[in-house]
Amino acid sequence: MSSTSKQPDQASSSSSTIVQPPKRASSNGQHRTTNRTRVLRIIGRSMLGLMVLVGLALVTCWLVVTPKKPVFSLERGVVTLHRLTDRKLNASVSFHIRSFNPNKKAAIHIDYMMMTINEMGRKFEMVMRNFSQVPGNLTVLSPTIPIDFVYPLPRLQEKVKFDGISPELYLSAGIRYIINGWVSKPRLMEIYCNRHMLKINGSTPLDNIKCNVDL
Repeated sequence: MSSTSKQPDQASSSSSTIVQPPKRASSNGQHRTTNRTRVLRIIGRSMLGLMVLVGLALVTCWLVVTPKKPVFSLERGVVTLHRLTDRKLNASVSFHIRSFNPNKKAAIHIDYMMMTINEMGRKFEMVMRNFSQVPGNLTVLSPTIPIDFVYPLPRLQEKVKFDGISPELYLSAGIRYIINGWVSKPRLMEIYCNRHMLKINGSTPLDNIKCNVDL
């Protein structure tokens, strides 16, 4: 008995590699990339502008916080005698005071100024006018204050005629700094000037001696 076996035909297939062309970017992808680049540029420019503004603010704050103090000096002093006895003096004392603003950017404004003269234990005060100074400005003040007192010891007339008087000058003021329209808060300024001998009925040059300024 014979058996017949059938075997299926095995076909050999050869493998082939197919190279496909690169895909072309879609228009939507290009649009998204363009928008992203534009946003990054806007952010970069905004940050740069913000840095510039912060820098300007820091410079302005530095100028406001650390401005230079005004420079005060005495040009001359004048004593005008009205009445003099052995124990009583009545006169007017005038100082020519130079006020200089050394700042290059900041202007200054004096809200008020009080002048005080101390002579022989007596204090005499007067309020001076307010004024402003642009950067680099020099202003000469000429306040005059009357003095009238009784000397506790005799021979005042001889002493004053021979030596003159030596009043001590003190000024107090409220000062503001102004930068590009920005005005600082008022600050107290105190000015101390040393005693100087002033002759009677005459002008005594003081050679622009500087006063001490506390701010």
